[in-house]
Formats: sequence, C-alpha cells, structure tokens
Amino acid sequence: MTKKLPDLANSAVVIIDVQSDYISDTTTLLDQQQISLFEQFPKFPEKVNLLLFNARKNKVPVIHVREKDDNQISTWIPWWNKLHPPGNIALGEGTPEPYAKELNNEKVFIKWTYDLFHSVGDEFEAYLKNNNIKRLYMCGVLTKACVMFSANSAFCKGYEVYILEDCCADRSKDHHEAILNIYDGYHLKVISSNELWEKVN
Repeated sequence: MTKKLPDLANSAVVIIDVQSDYISDTTTLLDQQQISLFEQFPKFPEKVNLLLFNARKNKVPVIHVREKDDNQISTWIPWWNKLHPPGNIALGEGTPEPYAKELNNEKVFIKWTYDLFHSVGDEFEAYLKNNNIKRLYMCGVLTKACVMFSANSAFCKGYEVYILEDCCADRSKDHHEAILNIYDGYHLKVISSNELWEKVN
C-alpha cells in the first residue's frame, strides 16, 4: 500500500519558540536548563535550517511564534513557582536563534504563555483565514510544552495538525518521544520534515 504523503496546499509551517533565551543563551538559562537541547538533539539546528530552506523554496508560508513572558500578563508564572522553586524559570525575551530568524515577508506572532491560541488566537486565526491555511506543520521547543499546547489547541479549532518530530526538541529525549508516541495518530500526526518534500522534490 502506498503511503499517503502530506499535502502542501493550504498549509503553513509553524516554528515555535526557537529562541536563544530557551536554547543557547547561557546568561539566561537557569541551572536546571543547562542540559543543552543540542546535547539531546544535536541535529536540531541543521534540521530547522533545512526545513526553512525547503519551505521557502516550495513557497509554503512560514509562521514564526516566539514567547515574551511578563509577570503581569503571563498568569501561569505564580502557579509554576508553586510547583517549582520560586524563580525557577528563564523568562522568554523572544530573540530568535540565528538559524531560525524570519525573512522580511514572514509573519511573527509573540505569545506570553505556552499556548499560541490562548495568547494571540484571534489574530493568529485571522491570519490563517486570510491566507486560506487549514493545515499546520508545527515544530520547535519544547516538545511537551509550547509545541504540544499549541498543537492541541489547533486541533480543537479544527485544523489538520502535523508535528515535525525531527524539528522539535526538549530537555529530555525520553519526554520528547513519549509525548509524540502518545498523541501520534490520535488527534494529530507525527512525521519527519523529510516527508513534507517527498512529492515535490
């Protein structure tokens, strides 16, 4: 049986929180975040860079999502600090990693919590509707947090949701694999980024 490949029509690639304050900036990462994503996922920068190259070459819209946390509007922080030692999180500033920086014609959305739709859902959905986007190929960091929160909401909003597993990363490879194994085929589909381009390249 021939494997059914993803459709690029009416689609967009969504890159979530590939930003230096969560990944490579050792001046902002806290002690418990010092387990580098690059140690767990050494090919992550290369994969994200190649994903962007192929999306642009094939004229698939790229949407960048980044987090800028604020103690006034990021209402999840007090509960986080009850679950973890106070101040035990690096707050996002929204600075992209060099390999994930947007081009001038690419849309950037800034959120203040894990879930893209909870933060800027109306604005985000208006952009998708105006561009006739019905299918989202989502990736970024962390797999179990902002990627999955946003993917779950996308499903609830009626979008076809794919997770590009090789363009996601977490501080634990076990967590990354477990969360994707739980949800794959249930309300979203997990694929590799290579599968996106098989029918056009």
